[in-house]
Amino acid sequence: MTAHFKVSAGRTAIYPVTREQVEDRLGRRAPWFRPGPLRGDDKHFAVCPYCDNAIQLKGVYHRHERSPRAYGSHVGTPVEGFAYDLTDLEHCPFRLSRKSHGKSDRRAMGPVARQLIDLAVSEFDRIVLILRDDFGFRFSDAFAERMLDQWFDSRGFCYTGAHLRNLPWMIAYFGPTQKLFGQPIGQNDELANHIRECVPRAKILETGRLDKGVWIELYVQCLHHRMEVKIDTGELRESMKLRVQDLTSSNDATVAPTIYQNEIIFDAERFERLIHTPKERARRDEGLLERAQKIGAKWLL
Repeated sequence: MTAHFKVSAGRTAIYPVTREQVEDRLGRRAPWFRPGPLRGDDKHFAVCPYCDNAIQLKGVYHRHERSPRAYGSHVGTPVEGFAYDLTDLEHCPFRLSRKSHGKSDRRAMGPVARQLIDLAVSEFDRIVLILRDDFGFRFSDAFAERMLDQWFDSRGFCYTGAHLRNLPWMIAYFGPTQKLFGQPIGQNDELANHIRECVPRAKILETGRLDKGVWIELYVQCLHHRMEVKIDTGELRESMKLRVQDLTSSNDATVAPTIYQNEIIFDAERFERLIHTPKERARRDEGLLERAQKIGAKWLL
């Protein structure tokens, strides 16, 4: 039971399911409104922001005792005037009951996967902006490029836990385990302090970068993607772990000591605000966009 809706499929704005938003955005017109024989039988439809299939908006005017808020419920069958894809519907987080997905689990290519490919290329600079904030340091463009390259190679766009609102974090999740040498980890005070405490030989330069001159194998990766629908609010809570390990003495991740670990909570609304920034106010990073275009070229044919 999603707490949000879109007016149409594709790269469009997302709104909370409230009486005011339904009346302002959808009105009483086709295909969003279907009159019934009685006022209480009227039906309102919109688009799920996670899978782009049709949802029926319930509780907008009349709420049941067991449902104190308005919400969107998947119809599950084609609705005239709306897009429909069974594969994307079956893998919508509001249709699935599981909270985690195997990293190797894939679904067939469909409209959502194709949208994710397009977004990954056209919005890569904004994706990197979010991930740099979540990592706590401004990792290099090459570091970011390796994430995107691995996401494509792994067909992360077909991952069963991927949807239209978690793309930035899925690119990090499918990114390779990467060395921290030369990265400005000093920008993340907590991470830098853990490294100083747990790896005394590590040297963090005045620039905040981890010195390449000392042979230490510090690696960072993202893992443990989790999702949970909050029944009381209809909100989807998603997270993953950011982990730094010292692989100097052992290349076995189950043995190597963990230096730092942090939970990253996905902020889907921030990504959407960036995507919908008016063109005259947008500040884009053309260098990152060029890198993304080269990597994604074969998938955009």
